[in-house]
Amino acid sequence: MEKLYYPQLNETVYQKTLANGLKIYMIPKTDFHKVFATFTTNYGSFDQSFIFPKTGKKMNQPEGIAHFLEHKMFSMPDKTDAFETLSKFGVNANAYTNFDRTSYLFSGTKNIEGALNYLLDFVQTPYFTVKSVRKEQGIIAEELRMYADYPNQRLFYGLLQNLYEKHPIHVEIGGTVESIYRITAKKLYDAYETFYHPSNMEVVLVGNFDPEAMAKLIEDNQAKKAYTYQEPIKRFMPKEPKGIVRSHAEVEMPVVMPKLGLGVKLTPSSGKEALKKDIALAILLDMYFANSTRNYQTLLQSRLINESFEYTSIEEDGAFSLAFFGDTVDPTALKEKLTKMILALKRKNHDVALFERQKKSTLGSFFMSLNSLESISMGFTNYLANGISMFEVPEIIESITLDDIQVIAQDIQPKRISSFVVLPAKAQKA
Repeated sequence: MEKLYYPQLNETVYQKTLANGLKIYMIPKTDFHKVFATFTTNYGSFDQSFIFPKTGKKMNQPEGIAHFLEHKMFSMPDKTDAFETLSKFGVNANAYTNFDRTSYLFSGTKNIEGALNYLLDFVQTPYFTVKSVRKEQGIIAEELRMYADYPNQRLFYGLLQNLYEKHPIHVEIGGTVESIYRITAKKLYDAYETFYHPSNMEVVLVGNFDPEAMAKLIEDNQAKKAYTYQEPIKRFMPKEPKGIVRSHAEVEMPVVMPKLGLGVKLTPSSGKEALKKDIALAILLDMYFANSTRNYQTLLQSRLINESFEYTSIEEDGAFSLAFFGDTVDPTALKEKLTKMILALKRKNHDVALFERQKKSTLGSFFMSLNSLESISMGFTNYLANGISMFEVPEIIESITLDDIQVIAQDIQPKRISSFVVLPAKAQKA
């Protein structure tokens, strides 16, 4: 088992790859009582087109199938519910699907060995029937209809649909009501056999435990299961145009005040470079739109924003953008002012002292996140998607220069700015 020590953070990671390809990462934290365990497959809503290992042929699957599969994994062949069984161990269990991965997890202070054994077993026991799939379709369809009634959800995806034409980021992780009714038990098994192979998965443990004992537990568990070698998965992502789909769109919903989403489509990168650009963009946004900045105060004093105002960078495989969201009495005026402020970033002679302060603040926030086992567990799993260890992030932050900030600012193009507005329904306004 390989042991990696990060002296700047006083953190140690034990890692090992088993014979079946499963990767194990363990971060002992003996000053905590709790343990977080995550079993993750590198399979998310983006993975709709791939080479099926059994046939070597390209396969296309419905939108939302990764999320659907996550839901179905809790149904066991003996009719028990894996979530309920995990709860009997005295741990808190959960699962989630996002754009590029699906994770099954639990946290607790006792019965960790038993819970971990069961976590590995249930995730590696697929059971789908025609009847259960049909039942789940009704449940998820209702869930999707409910999400469609959430103004903030419509705002977020409405903006992404303005920005991205072919990239699957513009489709909700859960898919659409139409797409989930195209999911079958066979398609679920095909997806499972492709993406739930141990070579496409990892276990991350954080907390108070013995790494040697946990590694043996996982290795013994996997040795009982017959997995044959599988080639790395070949996935297909549609080629996304540089331009945007539309510069503006709006919808009426039962809201008291209009909501504005304003986004800029940027040039994506991959791996560590993508993460570096994402952090650099976050620093740039903090420099000019945090609560203490002149831009924020100007918008606040103009009464164009309130406490709902927020900004974010969006960095995913093949997609990179920045976005602003908030309630406003005048979405047109806010859009105009924000657009001018965003475009002004291209012309700024950035303040060196301000940049250094914000970089230190970003570094400080990262160090603060290490005080939470949950943050370490989630963060470590997230950063693996960029092919790096979470504990390499401080070096990446420290390596960011003003030139990196300027490169991103120069990537902001007027023709790649779009807005989406949620307006109060006419009946409500009347």
